[in-house]
Amino acid sequence: MKLLLLSFVYFLVSLGNSMGQELTLKLKPDGKSALERDYVIKQVLDSRAQKSIGQIYDFERNKLTASYGGKLAQQAQEFYNARITPTSKPSYQLLVKLYDLDVKEIYQPDRRRYKGEIQLGLGFYLISDNGPVQLVDFNGKAEYGRSTNQMNQVEGSIQRLFENSWEYFDSWLITQYQSNRSLAKKIRLNILDSKRPSSRDTVFYDPERPLTWDDFTESPNPISSFNATIFSSLSIEGNASIVSGEIVQTIEVKVYMLPGQSWVKDANAYANNHEQRHFDLTRVAADRMIYKLKDLDLEPNLYEAKLNDAYLDAYREMNRFQEFYDSQTRNGINKEIQSIWNQAISSALGGDMASLDKLLKKE
Repeated sequence: MKLLLLSFVYFLVSLGNSMGQELTLKLKPDGKSALERDYVIKQVLDSRAQKSIGQIYDFERNKLTASYGGKLAQQAQEFYNARITPTSKPSYQLLVKLYDLDVKEIYQPDRRRYKGEIQLGLGFYLISDNGPVQLVDFNGKAEYGRSTNQMNQVEGSIQRLFENSWEYFDSWLITQYQSNRSLAKKIRLNILDSKRPSSRDTVFYDPERPLTWDDFTESPNPISSFNATIFSSLSIEGNASIVSGEIVQTIEVKVYMLPGQSWVKDANAYANNHEQRHFDLTRVAADRMIYKLKDLDLEPNLYEAKLNDAYLDAYREMNRFQEFYDSQTRNGINKEIQSIWNQAISSALGGDMASLDKLLKKE
């Protein structure tokens, strides 16, 4: 009975050779128990340029072109997902890219056996709103030996390589999900807005340290019609760390003026107040930026762009404040309007923006 069955199988393979010498393999789940995981393989993309995987010898030492009949991506996805039971709302949706699957066989006449080598290359990617994010690659190699009637040895060896690739990724994820930025599920802002000591080159904003004319060290511009000029600005600096799977983004806010780019001609108290109010408006712009930052809805994979936009908006608003303030007060010449702005700016520094917003509506 065994001889008859073997002859029948041999007839099928020989028939396949006569019809094009092709061998279609199959990647199928191995029946192992699925493990609960917080991810799902959403897609497998076959990126191989050559869809065949190489040539395999049959019983008569004819070379058969082996492939998965164009279904390798589909079968690989089913294979991977059979190994896991995703949570109801998995945190990670993954893409697997198949780079390479190659089989090489040689005949060993002295042993009447075939020796084979299989190489598998693929990558695991996180699917995000910003496109796929590469997480980790797997490159595996397997060797096998088989007799002339053990063609299923090839299929089994490839199967084990795919199993190894999943085990490799699953172990990698367990060690990485709390420290890898790409895998972070949340983001938290840590905004630092502390007092800073001033220096000869930079005066940092401090409500307990008002400006003096000693802070204006640049030589006056003799052809300017202005009595004084102050260079004030705001900036943010930051760094990110991963704490228990959460991105903690620290942001340091700086409000400052540069003495070396600020000057005065007639150093009187009234003019000093006008320049101080310019500095105060920079502080107000920073306060409004901080308020908006705290209210931002941030996602781990897109938050940098939102933070950058918030800063640029604050920088533009600061310049708008300064220009409109000078325009309305005529650079401080209109004392009545200057008094109105003094009160509005003082209220804004205390957190009440109503008077300032009312003035800005006249812009």
